[in-house]
Amino acid sequence: MGPKAWWVWVHDLGAVLWLGSVLYQLLVVAPVLAGQPPLLRRRLWLQLVARFHGVAVVAATAVVASGIVRMLALPWPLAELPGTLYGRLLLAKMAGAAGMLITGAALAFGVTAMLRDPQGMERFPLAARWLVLLLALEAGLGGVVLWCVARIHGG
Repeated sequence: MGPKAWWVWVHDLGAVLWLGSVLYQLLVVAPVLAGQPPLLRRRLWLQLVARFHGVAVVAATAVVASGIVRMLALPWPLAELPGTLYGRLLLAKMAGAAGMLITGAALAFGVTAMLRDPQGMERFPLAARWLVLLLALEAGLGGVVLWCVARIHGG
């Protein structure tokens, strides 16, 4: 496997882990925890967010680093990207990934801080709503990224 194939593999694996963890939290964890008592739900969300945050950080780092390497290997100057459909789709894909990074940061730092608040049970319903809303936003942005990838590859 050559260096180009290696970076493609890292990029794709990182993307699958990143978006997969978001979708798992949104579509599996959130509905399961919705039926739990608030105190237990808060504790479990804190544990799960910490666990998934670690996976997401590693995966997102792999996606960004390998994406930069792949961009630098393009056979034309980056300034020419907006002039082609491929380039515009690539820019839209990067914008979607940047949105996912920002949303993930809001989850990891903003929502987690609300969940960890010593008087958190008062703020927990709001934190839980923000958690699910931000997961849905991150998943939606991931959908945009996947749509761009499908269009780039002729889908």
